[in-house]
Amino acid sequence: MKIAIYSPYLDTSGGGEKYMMTIAEALVPDHQVFVLLDSHLSSLDIEDIKSKIESFHKIDLSNIKFINSPLGKGSSFFSRLFFLKRFDFLFYLTDGSIFLSTAKNSAIHFQVPFRNLSKSSIWGRFKLSSWKLAICNSLFTQNIIKDEWSIKSEIIYPPVSIESFKPLKKKKMILSVGRFFGYSKVKKHEILIKAFKNIFSKGLKEWSLHIAGGASAEDLDYVKELKKISNGYPIYFYPNSSFSNLQKLYGESSIYWHAAGFGETDPKNMEHFGISVVEAMSAGCVPVVIRKGGLTEIVTEGQSGFLWDNLEQLEDFTVNLVKNRNLMERLSKEARVKSRKFDKENFIKSIKRLVDKNE
Repeated sequence: MKIAIYSPYLDTSGGGEKYMMTIAEALVPDHQVFVLLDSHLSSLDIEDIKSKIESFHKIDLSNIKFINSPLGKGSSFFSRLFFLKRFDFLFYLTDGSIFLSTAKNSAIHFQVPFRNLSKSSIWGRFKLSSWKLAICNSLFTQNIIKDEWSIKSEIIYPPVSIESFKPLKKKKMILSVGRFFGYSKVKKHEILIKAFKNIFSKGLKEWSLHIAGGASAEDLDYVKELKKISNGYPIYFYPNSSFSNLQKLYGESSIYWHAAGFGETDPKNMEHFGISVVEAMSAGCVPVVIRKGGLTEIVTEGQSGFLWDNLEQLEDFTVNLVKNRNLMERLSKEARVKSRKFDKENFIKSIKRLVDKNE
C-alpha cells in the first residue's frame, strides 16, 4: 500500500513527531511510506530535520521518502484533493484543524484533546466525514474526542523507548523532566520547587531536585527565574540536556515528580499521556505524580507509584518513600514492570494491526 504521514510540526521533534515517525518506521518494511512536507516544512533543511529526529528519537528514516505536498497555509484546495487520492492510507497529526481528505483510508491522530471548533458548521462536518478513524494517545484524550468530534476512535499509546533507560546506582535524587514553557508554564516547575523546599525544611537535607527539559531561546529567561527562586537549595537545572545525560539522570534518580495539570481545569493544559513518566519508571524511578490526565493510566496507585491531588500529598508520599526503603524498592520494581506495557514493540504491533484491518 501507499501510505502518507503528515505532521505539520515535524521540525519541533517532539512527542507527536516521534509518534508519527515511528508509524513510518514500523510500516516501511511492508509498504511504500511517504512523509508529506507542507509549504512551511518544504522551505526548511529537511535532511537536518531527519538527522535530528533519528538522533534524538532513535528512529531509522533511511527508507522513507519525504516529498513536497499541497498542504498547509496557502496550499491549493483542488491540488490537495487530487494529490491525496493516490494514497491508500493517510495518517495526520492534527494541530486542532482538519481538511478534506481523499485518501482511501484517513486516520487523524490526537496528541491533545482539542475542542472541535467547526462542528456546528456544515462544511466542518463534511470535512470530518472524510476521516475514517481517530487515533488517541490515551483514554483521557479519547473520552474528550468522542464527545467533541463524533468519530470512531482507538487508543494506541505512544511508543516509549524503554530499552534506552536502565537503573544505575540510585542516589538521593528527585527528577522531573518536562519542557520549560516560559509562556504557559504548564509543567508547573514552580510548584515542584515549592514542594521540594518544604520537604527539605522537614529534614530531607541529603536529597536534591533535578529538573530537565527542552528550552527555546525564548524560554531561557524562565529558566533564570526558576534558578533565582531555587537559590540556596540543592536544585539543579538541565535545559536542552543531551540524551546521554538524561539517561544518567533517569538511571540515578530514585523518585520522579510530575505536576502538569496542577490547578488546571482545561484538559489541554494537563498531561495527555506522560512519556517522561514511563521513561522514568523504566529506569526504576518511583513516580509520584498528579492524579490528572493520562498519568492515571500509567501509574497504578500504591503498586507502581503514587498519585496525588494536592501539594501536601506530594510531600507526604515522598517523605514516606524516603523513610521506607522496602517500599521504595518494591515500587521501583513494579514501576519497571508496568513501563513495559508502553514499549515501542507494542506500539508497532498495534499500528500494523490497524493498517492490516483496512488493507
